[in-house]
Amino acid sequence: LIDMAKKNIEKDGKEELIAKGHIKLVVGDGRKGYASGGPYNAIHVGAAAPTLPQDLVDQLAPGGRLVIPVGPEGGDQSLDQIDKDLSGNVTRKKLFPVMYVPLTDKERQWRGKDL
Repeated sequence: LIDMAKKNIEKDGKEELIAKGHIKLVVGDGRKGYASGGPYNAIHVGAAAPTLPQDLVDQLAPGGRLVIPVGPEGGDQSLDQIDKDLSGNVTRKKLFPVMYVPLTDKERQWRGKDL
C-alpha cells in the first residue's frame, strides 16, 4: 500500500512532499492513529469506526478537530466532528448520515498477507 501511495504521489509530480517531510507514509492500525507524530491540529479518517476511537481523540492538539465517520459496517453511520478546545475539553457533533467502508486492522485488510 505504501509503494502504491508513493507511486501515485510521484505520478502527480509531488515527490518533494515526501522528501521534505510534509508527507510521511506509515504502516499501522489507523484506529490507533500515529501518536509519535502528534499532537495534531486536524485528523481526517476515511473509513468508518464502529465507535469513536479514543486514541485519535487523545492525539488531538488543544484547538484541534477530528472528522470521522462512526457507526457499524452496513448500518447507521454518521460523519462526526470532534473538537478539543484550548483547555482540552472535547465536544462531539454529528454532522450528517453517511455510508463508509469499515476502518479495520491490518489482518482484515490484507486477509493474512504478510507486510
